Amino acid sequence: MKKLQGVAISPHPPIIILEVGGGREREAQKTIDGMTKMVKTIAEKQPELIVLITPHGTVFQDGVSVLAEETLKGDLSKFGVSSLKLEKSMNIDFIKALATEFEKNQAPSVFLNKSLAIKYDVKVELDHGAFVPLYYLDRYWKDYKIAHITIGILSQVELYEIGKIIRDTVEKTNDNTIIIASGDLSHCLVEDGPYPYHPMGEVFDKKIVQAVEAGDIGAIINMSDSIADPAGECGLKPITMALGALDGYEIEPKVFSYEGPFGVGYLTAFIEASENTRESILEKEKKKIEEQYHQKRKMESPYVALARNTIEDWIEKGKKFNFNQYKKEIEDSTWKHDVEEKRAGAFVSIHKNGELRGCIGTIEATEKNIAEEIIRNAIQAAVDDPRFSPIREEELKALEIKVDILHDKETVDTLAELDVEKYGVIVEAGYKRGLLLPNLEGVNTVEEQINIAKKKAGIQDGEKIKIYRFEVTRYQ
Repeated sequence: MKKLQGVAISPHPPIIILEVGGGREREAQKTIDGMTKMVKTIAEKQPELIVLITPHGTVFQDGVSVLAEETLKGDLSKFGVSSLKLEKSMNIDFIKALATEFEKNQAPSVFLNKSLAIKYDVKVELDHGAFVPLYYLDRYWKDYKIAHITIGILSQVELYEIGKIIRDTVEKTNDNTIIIASGDLSHCLVEDGPYPYHPMGEVFDKKIVQAVEAGDIGAIINMSDSIADPAGECGLKPITMALGALDGYEIEPKVFSYEGPFGVGYLTAFIEASENTRESILEKEKKKIEEQYHQKRKMESPYVALARNTIEDWIEKGKKFNFNQYKKEIEDSTWKHDVEEKRAGAFVSIHKNGELRGCIGTIEATEKNIAEEIIRNAIQAAVDDPRFSPIREEELKALEIKVDILHDKETVDTLAELDVEKYGVIVEAGYKRGLLLPNLEGVNTVEEQINIAKKKAGIQDGEKIKIYRFEVTRYQ
């Protein structure tokens, strides 16, 4: 007998709680009514375990976080009502089982207890993303323990797969379970809302509501960034992770309410889990990623191929890429001559899902040739960039890689000699030196370029500086 009963989708505006709203909660009456229907549906299932997925706990760039304490406490003091408190018992047996399954499947995750939270300078508590739906649920059902999971900045497919691992753990631990995906939709629905108005807000919300009503999970997983990003939402990732728990299940969705008071979209819904007889969406998405990876490899420059081969060998096999063997397979004699006979500084930049995942480079040549320069920097960008955790084998096919070969630097006397698209900059003050590559997203002016380079070097305003420019040849 299956133990996962279904997935609830819940908004989390504290204003729909009387003590916070002070009367304004009535402006979201449709949401309050929808919340009531949703939690009554949950209560009818008499769950022993609530897995609460929130976007407002401790969010890590490279993994989900699971709170691992016996009890969790929270209040709404951030919203002016410190007297309103909740305390929930955690299902420690489930959390331990989940840790085992995450490790077995190499799911990127952190299990946060109080001692580890001190290291990260974060709190182990019920955030408002968890507080609001549990506050409503407690009116009708209290005989449950919880697991508290915060989304990470991972791809939709990664989050969906983590949801499936959560489901597999539920079925093994044998607790009657409901998953709650806590998240608001667009925050950009009106001019005077919490975020500036954007027309994509309404588009995003409509697509999500329609997809939930139709049980079209694929439409949610494949939601375009060009729609989701400007919508200013916080619900897509929690919903995606929760839906992963339903992978392969026949489902029966029910939308209770949707509205956009206060300029924010609130959706309440419940998706019943039926028989596990449906085609796996996860397997289809993995096949698509594999196809995209092979197409990418066919199109990329040999410089990028060298960096990618280096990263893959280091991550998968733990060994340095054998360039001498590789060059025997390359027919382009001009490229082989350039990378073997020439020396130059080089940068290897790794992106994943449009986000930087690692970048290491050298201003001037440090190795005997360009090939070795790329190999060295590719390995360091993958595993030694202090801003990121080392790249995992499961991420390799999703990586976008760029290689910049630096030309000789030139002294700059006036800012008129700079161009953010054409030239990178090097800023020096004594022994301190900062570099910024040209043509980077978000860097639009020469002044911004110089200030970022100064910040990277730790150069303070007022220090006497020297500025150099350089061109790059960028391969991707």
